[in-house]
Amino acid sequence: MKNRKITFVITVFSMLLCLTMFAQGPPGGGQGGRGGRQGGGPPKGEKPNASEILKLLDINNDDKIDKDEAAKDKRGKISEDFDTIDANEDGFIDLEELEASLDSRKPKRVSIKKLLKEVDQDEDGQLNELEVAAKDKRDLMANFSEIDVNGDSQLDIEELKAFYSKDDKKTKNRKEKN
Repeated sequence: MKNRKITFVITVFSMLLCLTMFAQGPPGGGQGGRGGRQGGGPPKGEKPNASEILKLLDINNDDKIDKDEAAKDKRGKISEDFDTIDANEDGFIDLEELEASLDSRKPKRVSIKKLLKEVDQDEDGQLNELEVAAKDKRDLMANFSEIDVNGDSQLDIEELKAFYSKDDKKTKNRKEKN
């Protein structure tokens, strides 16, 4: 009888010990799997990188996201900002555009057509200082006289292209030096 009681106590104690061990989960926290999450992706609280987003949303595996694929984004952010992220206006978001949209340090590529559509209130195809100030385009306000090469107090498409391509060259030069 005494042996049975000892066996019973040891069995119960072992079961309780095992239960507490399993309740704690794997070493290092998390729930197992890659990065502590089932199905991959970044750990909770971290932002996914551009290639992970592309992999998740690119249903047809053509290495770009179209509007239909973007609409399947659970958060809706890609779909909501699709036209902004699609810098080259080809109707698709590729890896480079996604990376640029996620990297707050990287200057965003400016679409002159989008800029004109947004800022050109009188729709004459040119921007004057009042239109630029009204839309709070600080880079244009600060450099207006420099950008206005022909001195007509209007910024046309060619002047804007020249200004933004010069900005792109400066950025590339900084990257090459680093």
